[in-house]
Amino acid sequence: MTQFSNFPSNIAQNTRILVSPLDWGLGHATRCIPLIDALINRYNARITVAAEGAQRAVIQEAFPSLPFLSIPGYQIKYHKNRAATIAGLALSLPRIVRTIELERQWLTDLLRHESFDHIISDNRYGLWHPTIPSYLLTHQLLVKTAFGSIADRLVQRRLYKWIDRFTECWVPDYESEPSLGGKLSHPKKMPAIPVRYMGPLSRLKPVMADGKIELLAILSGPEPQRSLLEKKIREQWEKNPGECMVMVQGLPGGETRISHQNNLTIYNHVNGDALSQLVANASMIVCRSGYSSMMDLLPLGKDCVVVPTPGQTEQEYLVRFLASAERVRMMLQKDFDLASILQPGR
Repeated sequence: MTQFSNFPSNIAQNTRILVSPLDWGLGHATRCIPLIDALINRYNARITVAAEGAQRAVIQEAFPSLPFLSIPGYQIKYHKNRAATIAGLALSLPRIVRTIELERQWLTDLLRHESFDHIISDNRYGLWHPTIPSYLLTHQLLVKTAFGSIADRLVQRRLYKWIDRFTECWVPDYESEPSLGGKLSHPKKMPAIPVRYMGPLSRLKPVMADGKIELLAILSGPEPQRSLLEKKIREQWEKNPGECMVMVQGLPGGETRISHQNNLTIYNHVNGDALSQLVANASMIVCRSGYSSMMDLLPLGKDCVVVPTPGQTEQEYLVRFLASAERVRMMLQKDFDLASILQPGR
C-alpha cells in the first residue's frame, strides 16, 4: 500500500478529517483507502467518510470502525452506444453543476453541528470551506472531451474556478516523467492554488506469487458497459477455455461470492489483500483504463491488456497515452478478441 512523505505540514496529531470520494466509479473509493490508512497511521487522525453505495462498501470493508455519512450522489448513467454515452454526459452537465451546489449546501448544513480540522475531497468540487483547510484530490487538471481542444480548454477554465476555491490540489501521480496521466495530470496551464503531487495511490501490495493464473479479468466502471465487457469475456472463454482464468466482477456489497465453471473462477468482489495476491499470480491482466486501475497495476509491472469504457473520453485518452509508450496493450471493446490475447502464451 502506498506510503506518503509529502502531506502538508499543518496536519497535526489527532486531527479530525472529513474524506469524501466521488461516486463515479470504484477507483475514487479505492484510492482513498491508502490515503486514509496513511493519515491514521501517521497522525492518528480521526476520519469520517462521506460516501454511499459501492464506494461506501469498499471503504467500509477496509475500515469497518470508521463513521460514515450519506452525501448527494451524481448518479451518472452510461449507454450501450458510445455516441449516446457522450451525448448523455454532455446533457448531464447542468445536473452535475447542480450536484456540486448540493454538495456545498450539504457541507454547510453538516458544519452547523459537526466540526472538522481538514476536508479531503476526491473530485467533489463542492466540498470546500473558506476557513477549514480543504484539499481536492484529482488527477484531472485537464478534462479530455469528445469535442476537441477548444472544448477541453473551456471545460478546464470552468474546472479551475472550482479547483481554485480549495487550499491545495493533490494529484495522485509522479511529479516528473514518466507520468501516469500525461496531459490529464500535467497540463500546460495549472491551477492558481498550490499543486502537490502525491505519487500513485494504490491499495495493492507487492507480494510473492503463490500460484499461477493464465488470465485475470478485473471489471469495473458503470453499467451497462461493465456487464457488456463481462459478457464478451465469458462467452469467448466458454467457446475455447484455457488453463485458468479468474474474473473479479467489481460488484462490492454483501458477502463475497465465488463460482467455478470451465476453468473459470468468478468473484463478485475481493478486498485489497486478496486482489494483491491475484495480481501477483496473474500472467496477464485484462482491465479497464480507469486511472485508479492504472495506478494499481503499472507500478507492479504487470502485462495488461486495457479496454477503455466506450464513450468515457478520459479512459480513451489514457489508454492511448500509455499504449504509445508501450506500457500497456490497448484493445477496444467492439474489437475484443480473447483468443488473440491468450494465443502468444498458449
